[in-house]
Amino acid sequence: MEIATHQETNPLPIDLKHLAVTGCSFAGKMALYAGALDERIALTIAQENGGGGAPAWRVSHDIEAQGTVEDVDDTNYDWFAGQLQQFAGDNVYKLPYDQHELMALVAPRALLQTGNASQYWLSNGSAYVSSRATQIVFNSLGIGDRFGFFIDGIHAHCATLPIENAPLTAFIDKFMLGQADVNTDVEVYPTPANAGSPITTAGGDYAYDFPTMNYRRWTDWWGFGPPQFPDNWDTGGTVVASLGPVGAGPFGFWPLEVNTGDTVEGGYELALGGSHPAATVSTVSGAKISADIFCQGGNSYTLDIPLPAQSYSIAAGDKSWQPTVTPPNPPVYQGSTTATLPAGVPECVHGIVTAAYFSTTGLSEGGDGYPGGPGLLTTDVTDPTFLRFNLLDQTDGAGTYYGWPLIVNWNPLTSADATNQNPVP
Repeated sequence: MEIATHQETNPLPIDLKHLAVTGCSFAGKMALYAGALDERIALTIAQENGGGGAPAWRVSHDIEAQGTVEDVDDTNYDWFAGQLQQFAGDNVYKLPYDQHELMALVAPRALLQTGNASQYWLSNGSAYVSSRATQIVFNSLGIGDRFGFFIDGIHAHCATLPIENAPLTAFIDKFMLGQADVNTDVEVYPTPANAGSPITTAGGDYAYDFPTMNYRRWTDWWGFGPPQFPDNWDTGGTVVASLGPVGAGPFGFWPLEVNTGDTVEGGYELALGGSHPAATVSTVSGAKISADIFCQGGNSYTLDIPLPAQSYSIAAGDKSWQPTVTPPNPPVYQGSTTATLPAGVPECVHGIVTAAYFSTTGLSEGGDGYPGGPGLLTTDVTDPTFLRFNLLDQTDGAGTYYGWPLIVNWNPLTSADATNQNPVP
């Protein structure tokens, strides 16, 4: 198009300041990437784009059962580079970006992204959360009218209903034809009226209700320091506690070195808060501490320290740490393993732990159908649980101090609280 507008003979009358790109499904992903990365595109319409488009990889993993939507584990790797696969499963939380940032790259140009609740694979719940996050970015830039989302249903993939004509036309009129007096405030999410039934928790395909989804829990911390989930929110799915920074203690910082063949131990403490009743907190089968190890030659791998199933009986009102240990040299380490290189990592010289994670899990009553994983289980579903953990290289005696305790409230929410419900933007 650039060449055609400047050719000597019959130059085409293309307005390069008013280019648009659109596509659906895989082409919807490509339209979004094109709109984000090519500043000549004034309007992007990314239709029913699925994983790798608008839906956040993290959110899809957090709120959907494995294999039900297009996530990092299940996307088409003819479309994405194989390096993405290292972020499959719980490693998705280590991904250095997510899809709301891709959509935000379109700013200050215009973007309309759509979904289809009739196509579960598209991860519409995640697309909705990402859209709300992107909306915050556009609003913060003072250009909220340049972003909209339209997630409905009751139609085939890549089809449209007459109800979509008005918002599509509005975006085209305003950002392609320059009509200033056009309303492009488009915020449509699935309801029984526009997406059919079922879309709700009770007996439905979705394990959440769009109109009451607490989408703000992902973004309320923005601008206020470290990431944190407000209202002690927990889906009933996996919660990953991070030890960090590794090696940070009251007397400075030093790396934890783990060489091949070393014995690496992991330990944890837990406590209950509030005026809690007598309770039992258990580590269930499959729990683990994972350590990311960076090797001097540039290789890296993740070492898992398995933790045995174990239960702790805590008396009513007892807020002490269980089991009783004294940092930084706790006498109790529940897990141990030998540092062994996985297939594909030829060697690891002077391996340094760059981060470590304790995979805890909100396995509690009334989990709303969210997938559960190995980790902690508590009989007290009202009061918060406090957790902290530690690593030790037993071979050379190098250890780490504890990171800040993670606070988890195991009481799952079936709907957002009143301040977070739709349609409050």
